[in-house]
Amino acid sequence: MKKILGITGGIGAGKSYVAKLFAELGATVVDADKIAREILEPDGRAYLQVVETFGREVLTSDGFIDRKKLAGIVFADNGKLEVLNGLTHPVVFEEMKKQIDSAETELVCLDVPLLFSCDFPIPYDMTLAVIAPTELRITRILDRDCCTREDAIARMENQLSDAELQEKADFSLVNAGDQEALEQEVEKIYQHIMER
Repeated sequence: MKKILGITGGIGAGKSYVAKLFAELGATVVDADKIAREILEPDGRAYLQVVETFGREVLTSDGFIDRKKLAGIVFADNGKLEVLNGLTHPVVFEEMKKQIDSAETELVCLDVPLLFSCDFPIPYDMTLAVIAPTELRITRILDRDCCTREDAIARMENQLSDAELQEKADFSLVNAGDQEALEQEVEKIYQHIMER
């Protein structure tokens, strides 16, 4: 029987890297962010609805949705964020369910940033919160997203705190930059789950 582990964490905490470590141990990873990007591609299942709802000004000159522009619109207005989530979340969840059903491994890891913050409809057996020191998270966000420090902090403040994540999760991992220690912790959690 499949075991489902929900992996979550704030922006810049490194949850996708942790998910990759689980994949290296033999788990299947279902990545909510990756699916969310794919459904906004020109041939994606949510592309037309998003363009119809937010207008052609969210498009680049070659017809792709400009994710930064769209993010600027929705993160400045909670009502618009709810509209976008209403268009994209059902499609993301449906695709995640398909990938879980077709997985051939005993452990399936769901890489979901908002696992505890949205009405997540997919059942899971246990959860793992990935946390990291604030300054390290800011550095990672700045390196990855080419945004301002203020933008990075605003995004972090828009999410659950590390303490809230730890309180809700079955397991938690600190990703403070020591790769070897992180790999050992992931392996311990993997073994524990597989033995249950």
